[in-house]
Amino acid sequence: MPASLDCILCLTRQSLEAVRHATGDVTLHAEVLRRALAIALERGFTENPPFLAQDIQRIIRSVTGNDDPYSAEKAAANGQMLGLYDIMRERINTSKKPIDTAVHLAIAGNSIDNALNGSLSKEYIQAAIEKSIEQPLIGNIQTFEDAADKASSILYLADNCGEIVCDKLLIETMLKRWNKLKITVVVRGAAVLNDATLSDAAAVGLTEIVKVIDNGNDGVGTIIEQCSQEFKTELKASDLIISKGLANYETIVEYDKQTIPQPVIFLFKSKCKFISQLTNTKLGDLVLQCK
Repeated sequence: MPASLDCILCLTRQSLEAVRHATGDVTLHAEVLRRALAIALERGFTENPPFLAQDIQRIIRSVTGNDDPYSAEKAAANGQMLGLYDIMRERINTSKKPIDTAVHLAIAGNSIDNALNGSLSKEYIQAAIEKSIEQPLIGNIQTFEDAADKASSILYLADNCGEIVCDKLLIETMLKRWNKLKITVVVRGAAVLNDATLSDAAAVGLTEIVKVIDNGNDGVGTIIEQCSQEFKTELKASDLIISKGLANYETIVEYDKQTIPQPVIFLFKSKCKFISQLTNTKLGDLVLQCK
């Protein structure tokens, strides 16, 4: 899917915010912004936004020498969400519909996104989570439960730091209900924006409950042709995919049934006009969509 006009504006803003995280050198800020604008001008009207973002983030790492500009924000988000872990787990445990509550929380966690909001306070995160829990779900939770009932192995495509604490809660809840289910979580193969990597998965204890692999790629989203053989093997072996976040949606939705024959459940918060129009949702909606 080609980028929209709003995507191009978002990509250039995102590039400036990221390079400012990476370095205080204003000359490098200008260089990155010029190169990001050139990519937007040359390719912005024909290519998928995550492909453009991938190249821009590579430029930032190359120009600044900083391989992880959002490292401090990622650690803070993980810490803040771990601080809310017991509260969220209690909500699930006391819920009459624990899977429904856990899915709500997992999608609510998608609010934690430095790529869209460069500065996220603890108060912002907690308020976003609390508000999201009470929101109606755009989609049918029964579809999620039916798909999990039929599955023996799930490939769970993770998204952002902080958010992975909510993913952990959903996965724990699923394993409690479907105790023979095999779940493999996939994180990014390299630091990009505030996306989760193996070290982040370990930091929140996700590696203690399920197998976690990285996809071998620094892409924003999941670009299968660039992913590792290990990822492709796990993809082929799974019979259900759960895809978290917008970038995973934007990339995975492009593949046909020959590449991804198994059902896919997308869980995300509709956070921009492009996605809202694409999915026929409103800004701020919690979305469960199946493919």
